[in-house]
Amino acid sequence: MGGQVPYRGDRYLRWPEVQAWCEAAAAAHPEWLSLRVLGRTDGGRPLLLLTLGAAGPDRAERPALWIDGGTHAAEWAGVMSTVYTVSRWLEALVAGDKALRHWFETHTVFAMPCISPDGFDALREGHPFLRSTLRPPPPGTVRVGLDPQDVDGDGAVRWMRWRHPAGPFVPDPELPMFMRPRRLEDDPSEAFFLCDEGRLLEWDGHRWTSARLAHGLDLNRNFPGHWAPFSMFGMDGGAYPLSAPESRAVVDAFAARPSIGAALTLHTYTGALLSQPYRKDSPLSGGDLLLMERLGRELVEGTGYRFSKVHPDFTYDPDKPVVGVWSDTMAVTFGVPAYTLELWDPFAFAGVPNEKPTDFFVKPDPAVVRGLVERFSKIEGAVTPWRPFDHPQLGPVEIGGLDYLRTIRNPPVAELAAECDRSFRVADRLRRALPRVSATAHISPLGEGLERIEVVLENSGFLATSGLAHGAGLSGTPPVSARLHVGEGVERVDGAAGQGLGHIDGWGGGRHSGGHPIYPALPSNGHRAVARWIVRGSGPVRIEWRGGRGGHGALKVDV
Repeated sequence: MGGQVPYRGDRYLRWPEVQAWCEAAAAAHPEWLSLRVLGRTDGGRPLLLLTLGAAGPDRAERPALWIDGGTHAAEWAGVMSTVYTVSRWLEALVAGDKALRHWFETHTVFAMPCISPDGFDALREGHPFLRSTLRPPPPGTVRVGLDPQDVDGDGAVRWMRWRHPAGPFVPDPELPMFMRPRRLEDDPSEAFFLCDEGRLLEWDGHRWTSARLAHGLDLNRNFPGHWAPFSMFGMDGGAYPLSAPESRAVVDAFAARPSIGAALTLHTYTGALLSQPYRKDSPLSGGDLLLMERLGRELVEGTGYRFSKVHPDFTYDPDKPVVGVWSDTMAVTFGVPAYTLELWDPFAFAGVPNEKPTDFFVKPDPAVVRGLVERFSKIEGAVTPWRPFDHPQLGPVEIGGLDYLRTIRNPPVAELAAECDRSFRVADRLRRALPRVSATAHISPLGEGLERIEVVLENSGFLATSGLAHGAGLSGTPPVSARLHVGEGVERVDGAAGQGLGHIDGWGGGRHSGGHPIYPALPSNGHRAVARWIVRGSGPVRIEWRGGRGGHGALKVDV
């Protein structure tokens, strides 16, 4: 890669390093990569967008894949995997991979490494856990209760426990770091309270409660798709959709690039590719849902990731729709097949399979939790043993626990490269699904000086030129069209100069609508569209065509 050092997934980068890597890569290889600042966060950090594809005036208009990470600040593996994926492609391009070079000469990838750089940077520097950004509580908010803080001054916020007969946890005698839920027969003298390390705000000297999160905005509930007021686990979706500068910049960037035909947003954790529907009453058709399922299952084949429909497989409450999610917005607002990839399966790593990941957050199985703690306790540096501390408010307590952000939330460093590689394989497959339109012109003499011009647009890609069928009805989806420009000496006799041609199926759509080998049939729209004109005279003509999300081009012929 010339003077640019590839990112191998061998360590977790800090935000300045992510920014520096992007800047250096774009500077070293302008023939393949460019960098743009979409806007800035409230903290002044740039929102970076990488554009990967052969340099040229039409780079942003070619059929394109979107990939991003870091919607949630604690999900570092998504940021690392986005950088890793761009690095892998760029390295192969610079090395001269002929097939990949041909693809990137006719396609583009837009990659946003980190949607929440303020929160990501804060957590990488030891800030207490937060969801996305550093947005403060609304004016007038009074926070009462335990506020996670580093009270012992070791630079990290860990767990804190103290013995009390009203405590809801008891220690496991065989696994010191595991605090299991208390049972009725347990001795009250062995009971503990367990919480994050921190201090009690506005404390009355008696009650032990948790304070509202200082930074509770969940960016993945702040997008337009089915947005509604949201509150869960102390988090909220903002006062209105796109109330955060990060989500607004992302949506504006996506909308400004209508050539995007598919998308992948990277999160952690559970090791699952999440797909539509997001609610029981999905606006997507059954055909779109089936197409996304079949494509999604192929994307994760052999990677170890599972495929899950958000509704009903990945919801906390099947009767409560998930709102304001970025991948749902890309599908329902823009008509683009978009997936959320939840990297890293700590349950499989620990040997305690968890078939219903969302249950882990609301009704955890103590055996599964114990298995996680036991497995990660064997990794050097992943656990800080309980140690006594004189808390300024509570008196004698103990502080210790797992390095949550490098064990459960994200893979341990030794596992990061493998996780990045799995994620890369999904993205590399998804780029191959984009629509791809080509055009050919046919001239037929009709006699008496007249000739018929036919331009055939053909889609050889998996996806339709509208992305999803749902996209065909959305104003932001670029249409398929052709326009004839005649030169001197040529007269257009019949056929409108500009012709709208609907949308063209991809072969993936044909597979779900007519791909049953026992009941074969042809697709509804077909993989070709035709524009026709009749002209008189002789000379050059130019036909400009647009293939929806499948690209654009021009033909020059003489009649």
